Amino acid sequence: MAAAYFRDLGLVFKSLRSLCRPGGFACFVIGDSAPYGVYLSVDSWLGELALAAGFKSYSFEKIRDRNIKWKNRKHRVPLKEGRLWIEG
Repeated sequence: MAAAYFRDLGLVFKSLRSLCRPGGFACFVIGDSAPYGVYLSVDSWLGELALAAGFKSYSFEKIRDRNIKWKNRKHRVPLKEGRLWIEG
């Protein structure tokens, strides 16, 4: 499931690159995940995929913490949600 998600987003970045002018920005609202207790650093993985597709840079702007109300989670890494900014 995670591999297919990142593959598909990599294809989106590849297609989007030709549409985003140099100096322009694309913004994605994303959140970290920990399916089955395995933490996925979604912001850095997607940022690196954007760089591989030809984008100049990326940054992450945290909006809020996620999954902080429940004590029964299987991971110890705090999850976050925010904006992934990708520069053309």
